[in-house]
Amino acid sequence: MRKLGKVLIAIMMIAVAIGGLTYFYFRKGGIISGTITLGSIDLYVCPEKVSETETPLEVAISINNSYPISIRIRGGDLKFLVDSLELASALIPNQTITQGPNILVANIILNNTLIDEFWYQHLSRVETSNISLEGSITFETPLGDVRVPVKYSATIKTNIFPIEQDLNREYDLVILGKVIARNIKVELNSVSPYETYLKISLTVENDLKIVPLYVRGLVFRIRTQGMTILGTGEQESVKVIAPGETDTIVFTTVIDNTKIPMLWYEHIKSKEKTTIYIEAWLRVEVAGTTIELFKESPLRVSTEFKTNIFKYKENA
Repeated sequence: MRKLGKVLIAIMMIAVAIGGLTYFYFRKGGIISGTITLGSIDLYVCPEKVSETETPLEVAISINNSYPISIRIRGGDLKFLVDSLELASALIPNQTITQGPNILVANIILNNTLIDEFWYQHLSRVETSNISLEGSITFETPLGDVRVPVKYSATIKTNIFPIEQDLNREYDLVILGKVIARNIKVELNSVSPYETYLKISLTVENDLKIVPLYVRGLVFRIRTQGMTILGTGEQESVKVIAPGETDTIVFTTVIDNTKIPMLWYEHIKSKEKTTIYIEAWLRVEVAGTTIELFKESPLRVSTEFKTNIFKYKENA
């Protein structure tokens, strides 16, 4: 077999997530071999750094360099997307990856002013969204620069609506008898980029002795546990419930989507668990007198807005 002179043989394979970048390098009878592997990706938030307009993130990408030499990163880019909506982008600066395990940290800032658009799209898709981190990292190798894609994705699924709750709240009108709020149901009616419409079905029993109950309207407030007001208003309604009868009154209430960035701010501060309250009271007429039933202690139903997108750092 002929003796070979100077020979250079390189085998290169690129994979993402579980494979990363792998190559073998042979030269002058010696060998430099190893792998660079892209592993897990984690998204970190420090709640103390979150503002009403921005959510700073740390993107931690685990990289293992099994070569006996350091490898240079010659930059990269990342985008944070919710479906097709881009909430943030960032550049990865030049740096060196030493031998062994490394954590590459990239800083990226979500634009909270776009969260109302995320809310609209999320509810439009039956409370399901896909978040993704897309981009690439360029490694400087003995074979030249190699661009490796970065891909991370997760599904957000929430169960904010519908809500149904038994109330059995009594309003005592003394000698006339009682009005009883039996049940309340809240459903998503429709959503636009600007407003979220909720259908409220309130079941009321007229336990007055001989007097009909004239329902004139509903006053409502929608808020979080941190007292972020998402919507307030009043809707007129005309409904007559005879003595001893039970009927369901249907109203439409509205969330102002421009308040959703504040909801998000509170949501991240509370580590992605937020309680939303719908509070209401009735305006009725009994024996010629207008009365606001339950105004002092409103009828209330609650729901949870829960996600699991980020990991959390304290005082980072």
